Amino acid sequence: MDTKCPICLEPAQFAPGRLETPEATTGYAVSCERCGEYLISMVAATDRGLVSDEKRHILSGIVRNRFEQGETVLITTKNIKAIFDSMAVPSDPIETIDWLLNYLSRKASKASDYVPVNLNTDYPILFAKDLEELNYYLQKAKELEYIESTGAHAYRLDTEGWRKLIELRKEERKSDQAFVAMWFDPSLDEVWENGFKLALKETGYNPIRVDLTEHNEKICDRIIAEIRKSGLVIADFTGQRGGVYFEAGFAMGLGTPVIWTCRDTDVEKLHFDTRQYNHIVWSDSADLKKKLINRIEATLPIRPRRGLLEAV
Repeated sequence: MDTKCPICLEPAQFAPGRLETPEATTGYAVSCERCGEYLISMVAATDRGLVSDEKRHILSGIVRNRFEQGETVLITTKNIKAIFDSMAVPSDPIETIDWLLNYLSRKASKASDYVPVNLNTDYPILFAKDLEELNYYLQKAKELEYIESTGAHAYRLDTEGWRKLIELRKEERKSDQAFVAMWFDPSLDEVWENGFKLALKETGYNPIRVDLTEHNEKICDRIIAEIRKSGLVIADFTGQRGGVYFEAGFAMGLGTPVIWTCRDTDVEKLHFDTRQYNHIVWSDSADLKKKLINRIEATLPIRPRRGLLEAV
């Protein structure tokens, strides 16, 4: 194979090896200045029809943004659609500029820091097709007085940018719905009722599990719709269900807060991609309830007001 990135078709570095995943056993670790670092199966790396030219910049943006968030995406011919579904991509210039503000605030260690932006390699961060499009968004954000620059392609939020970012984050927290991604097994029914459900209601959230809702849509469509409407996602990896991994990743792509949980007997089975996250390790429903309430109180200071939820 050539040494071009299978996503953006620019030069990249490849390290062959075993992937040791259920989806693929052999492939490459790819390091691309534009797309970031990711894993790709042998078959996908040589598949010329893996992604169309029209969607190439979208895939590049998803992989790069997930890399910026600490994830290493695995690409196979079987999961390519799930990767596209894993992140809500800005649909217009206004949403793209909002995305830029969130990116700069995440990358800066303190408010006064300037964040360097390389026009030649960083345009996937905003899902732009090329450096000209990236530069357009940067210039428009400056005209709106959202950002200021050193003049050497390094940027930080200006006063109006911080004001706009605060508005965006308040909007994100308006929803009092909490989506719980978990194993739908009878052995966890009591944990749902006396652990997840009680903890969320006591902290002002309306807990929802898709298997307990009435719907006519396809189950995957319903899941995506409910996650989009939620202000919080709880991902419990007891039982190691593949759907929970996808739902947690999708929520992260939307910027929705995710709290990771797992029964103590299953912790050693966690996939290497998610072990880095700080899981609540619980032993029973009472232990889970206490720890989940504490985590919500500690990490989500802006929450729905208590007492406003409808009876469930």
